[in-house]
Amino acid sequence: NGIVRGTSGADPLVSQFTPTYGMVLNLLQTHSITEAKDLVERSFAQYRATLYLKPLQQEITELTTELAKIDIQLAPMNVADFNSYEKLTERLREERRLLKTLQKQAEEEQLRSISQALLASEAGTILYLKGKQVKVSSPIPAVLVTKEKGQGQSPYLVCLSAANRWYVVTTADVVGLSGVVQTKSFDIGTLQPPESLNLKRGEVKRGTSETEALSALVPSNPEIAVAPEVIAQARVVEAVKTQLDEHPLRQWGNPTKLLKRHSRRLALQAKINQLQAKFREKQAHHWQEFLNLMEILRIFHCLDEVKPTPQGQATAAIRGENELWLGLVLMSGKLDELAPQHLGAAMSALVTETLRSGSFTNYSPTVAVTEMLDSLKPMRRTLFKLQHKYRVALPVWLEYELIGLVEEWALGVEWSDLCDNTNLDEGNIVRILRRTVDILSQIPHVPGVSESLRRNAIRAIQLLDRFPVNEAIN
Repeated sequence: NGIVRGTSGADPLVSQFTPTYGMVLNLLQTHSITEAKDLVERSFAQYRATLYLKPLQQEITELTTELAKIDIQLAPMNVADFNSYEKLTERLREERRLLKTLQKQAEEEQLRSISQALLASEAGTILYLKGKQVKVSSPIPAVLVTKEKGQGQSPYLVCLSAANRWYVVTTADVVGLSGVVQTKSFDIGTLQPPESLNLKRGEVKRGTSETEALSALVPSNPEIAVAPEVIAQARVVEAVKTQLDEHPLRQWGNPTKLLKRHSRRLALQAKINQLQAKFREKQAHHWQEFLNLMEILRIFHCLDEVKPTPQGQATAAIRGENELWLGLVLMSGKLDELAPQHLGAAMSALVTETLRSGSFTNYSPTVAVTEMLDSLKPMRRTLFKLQHKYRVALPVWLEYELIGLVEEWALGVEWSDLCDNTNLDEGNIVRILRRTVDILSQIPHVPGVSESLRRNAIRAIQLLDRFPVNEAIN
């Protein structure tokens, strides 16, 4: 069972397995819980260190070194300054987003008002042009000279700018209007666009000396009204921006780069904490598995606190993939009255792993065997659930399909006939029978089993252990 029988002077094992029920019970029969913990941890220590904890420790060391360098670089800076700068940056982002929303709403409302005002506008009205047909960064002041028929319901607007240029635009290109040009020298309504100006939207034409006087009357600076809520929000944006410009973090360099380094520091610390927790978990992994097995053994009355009970002592005497499952069945009394050939078949069901899909035999087990195996299912389900709860990955075999082979072999069928009645190869048949003989040979040495079960186990071995199962017999 991979048990080291002493606690002093023993070299650590390079263990390639996980704790089992048998290991737990055998250790607790001869050691205190403290001694058992020390032995388990020493037994698995070299395995942990060489296989998977060394790379993990190396990664922790490398990340810790990088973190220390960043801590030294950022040591003069107050951590609170990083937090406040980040909050201000986020606030500026939100305030700017709100400003854009308010500007868009104000523009939409302004466009609706302008559209209505343009319907009643006359020659001489001062317009501010910016849009699809007038692609400029700032609105261009211009005076409305005339309206011409457009493609849709809205007319084309023919305007003269303060720079003495003619523009043909649509109502969508007007972003503001403010009053009328004051002139006494001539009537704007009588002014005609030059014949060379193509009356299509987007057309631009330089004015002449005759239009210079009128263009000079157009205000050169736009006077577009801005909504009060937009003005107020723009002030908020400027105030937050000023706070960022005057922030204490700027004395140490570029805040963006410093914040990036600080974020890396936080990420490193989180990663190191995660890896250290993983390291501690792996260090205690095998002992936790040991404790989980103890909990299940207590539930099945194999342990009284940390002392093995008679049921536990019987289980400790068994060798197998799941000693608890075998011990529970042997001590249940359900096998006591089975005939030797039936006992062999039943024990085979408990130790035979699931073979490939499609394996079969023409031999069916007797009703006595199947009924007994059926009666074990509730106990098996309970053990399955507990193993799942405590993350124990040990098999709980109960395979019916091929146990008829074991029963027929015990009844004396010839080897050739046995092989003819199954699609298993001879190697697999021998393996099943030898595994059955092995578990039967343990029964007489299990403390607490009934005398009838001992006798029947010995007799079943005699029936099964013949050539080629036992190659020494020919």
